[in-house]
Amino acid sequence: MSDDAAAAPGPQPLPSERKAELMHRLRRAEGQVRGLQKLLEEGADCAKIAQQLLATRHALDSTFVRLNLSLAEQELAAGAGGSSQAVSEVLDRLQHKLGRAR
Repeated sequence: MSDDAAAAPGPQPLPSERKAELMHRLRRAEGQVRGLQKLLEEGADCAKIAQQLLATRHALDSTFVRLNLSLAEQELAAGAGGSSQAVSEVLDRLQHKLGRAR
């Protein structure tokens, strides 16, 4: 085992606030999937189903982006010595590139 591997921090759990936010988003997406199932069962028109599917997809994409921002934040904090200003600036640039809000 190399010294770098020994010094590297292991996976970190999500902060409770971020975990709660992600769980809330996943529950909303779950509700949207249930709504899709109901629309299909009721024979709704394709345009309505497609609109709901797009909303569900957006909810999951947004959750994925937020999870990745959390991971980047943890990695940057470990590498930047915890400099919150440096971490915030990098995350703001990443957020802009991803086109999503934190």
